[in-house]
Amino acid sequence: MEVRNPLPEEIEAARQLLVANGWEQVNNPERFAQLIANSQRVAVAVENSEVIGFARALCDDISNGYVSMVAVAPQHRRRGIGRALLRHVMGNDPDITWALRAARSSEAAFFGQLGFTPSMVAMEWRRR
Repeated sequence: MEVRNPLPEEIEAARQLLVANGWEQVNNPERFAQLIANSQRVAVAVENSEVIGFARALCDDISNGYVSMVAVAPQHRRRGIGRALLRHVMGNDPDITWALRAARSSEAAFFGQLGFTPSMVAMEWRRR
């Protein structure tokens, strides 16, 4: 398994992985390609030429970062792939504070194992 920046020909496979794992907001291939192009940090996990994981983050590379998407194909979970994807997009700068939105309890547990803790300081404006 390899974690790296996606190749152009892997973008559609990454989108399909996300859709298959409940990310309905990426149904449009053109908009997803633009989302990737506008993202500072994107990674795929590839095994036997198949995209089995995806992560996306936005970061100012100084102080703040936001993990936007992490997905691993169900049959490949619990092998450290999500952790490797996050390591790739987050890097190792100790001065950057990372935030994320973990909506499902299973995701909260996963991120908790990586050192993320709930915060009472975040506010959000939701799309309608």
